[in-house]
Amino acid sequence: MDKKILFTLCATAAMASAQTTANIDDFEDGDGLSKTGKEDAWYAFNDKNDKGASSYTNSEDKYGTVVVIEDAAADGSKYGAGLTGIKLVQGDNPYDPYVTLGLNVEGGLSGCTTISYKYKGAGHNLKATMKGDEEGALTEYNRHSKAITGSTTWKTASVAVSGLAQDKGWGTTVALKMASVVQLAWEVKGEASADYLYIDDVNCAGYAGGGSSSTEKPPVASSAVVIDDFEDGNATAESLSKTAYWYLYDAGGSFTNAQDAKGTWDMLVTEAGNSYIAMQGISGITPGDTTYPSVGMEVAFDAGTLSGCTAIQYSYKGSGHHMRSSVTGVKANAGYEHVAADQGKATAWKTVTVSTMEQPEWVAEAAPSSIVAFSWAKVSKLTWVVDEKVSAANLGTELAIDNVKCVGTLPTKSAISVGAARANFKASVQGRTLHVSVAKAGLVKVQVIDMMGNTVESHSETVASGSFAHDFGTIPSGNYVVRVQQGSASQLLKMQVR
Repeated sequence: MDKKILFTLCATAAMASAQTTANIDDFEDGDGLSKTGKEDAWYAFNDKNDKGASSYTNSEDKYGTVVVIEDAAADGSKYGAGLTGIKLVQGDNPYDPYVTLGLNVEGGLSGCTTISYKYKGAGHNLKATMKGDEEGALTEYNRHSKAITGSTTWKTASVAVSGLAQDKGWGTTVALKMASVVQLAWEVKGEASADYLYIDDVNCAGYAGGGSSSTEKPPVASSAVVIDDFEDGNATAESLSKTAYWYLYDAGGSFTNAQDAKGTWDMLVTEAGNSYIAMQGISGITPGDTTYPSVGMEVAFDAGTLSGCTAIQYSYKGSGHHMRSSVTGVKANAGYEHVAADQGKATAWKTVTVSTMEQPEWVAEAAPSSIVAFSWAKVSKLTWVVDEKVSAANLGTELAIDNVKCVGTLPTKSAISVGAARANFKASVQGRTLHVSVAKAGLVKVQVIDMMGNTVESHSETVASGSFAHDFGTIPSGNYVVRVQQGSASQLLKMQVR
């Protein structure tokens, strides 16, 4: 009997350790957006919409309440998320007063079995809201939750999804489906055990999205600049130069992408509103093949363009591969080029940061004159390569690349800083009014999204260059996220309507 119990425990532990844990957000980028999606923002709200008078002292910027702050960082981190100066005041609210730290999750959390995070401060309720629940249609606001005891020191909460439960005897009983979850919330309610709540390193075991929760973190950078996010619908990296085109090459391997008479490759893919480039139908690559077959995606530019970069960051899914560079002074197409560490096959988007590259060890003996110290300032081409060095387990038939960024600066006015207003326009919100200033005429799209992830207003308007204002007079009181877009440039704003 004891042996059977021991075997069951060991088997369970082995299965748990084998399960993928995706990082929802470690907050180290400080940008207020999670790793679950481009539009998934952290925010705060209180009970004022329910006639309460609860408050917090977080500062505000042009995007709204600032919840990603240094004060909320766990030991060894730079940033965390939190609520400060919490005061719970019932006012005319018939229910218990509350303040809440929230995260919109537009694409759901499919596969998630356990939510874990570090926390310090007030006791709180971890809540999951499914689509439709925000209107009371499913459970009359009886959301799945679990109470977490407050702590004056950093602790780790690990909450099984099966442990998130509705209050008994109130509202419709429904099963929690993580694929339908549109919001996670950390709610301080009733009587606060501390006047603050900090959280850090939020993870979700079994979730296919998010970033890697590996303890080996990329270097924290003060800024990153978009080289190409492909949302402009073309295969030109204009931030590098007007002639920096994305293209494909084959050397012994093959792919199914076609090329037209003008030499343009059909690399662009749009999926669920997101655009990226992909090399498809990869074949002819055999691990260990001594004829060294390979295929790749490349972008070429002038040496010196990346002199302000300390690393290159990108997201990918699909085949295992490595990144390669052409460096001034190194003979091209001879196998002497600098390469980055191998990346394994990924079934969901994964973000990688490459800070340096090295030449193969054998180059020092075979061609010592071709040994050149790596420098981003000397790079004139970047290539994402699938070749015979990829193991059979990591080899795939497609490689997709998105959100290629320079950690640092680029010498171009069209570069877009992460977390900042896009170059072509500026936008701000005052009360119910959106103010936009555009540098050039064109179509401007505006979306208003509530805290449950629902689009409550959406419209497009062709405007002349200059400034204009739009009033959201019909929107009820509440907290919202406003997305403004012109071409490939977009900006997220937080709006509180009283």
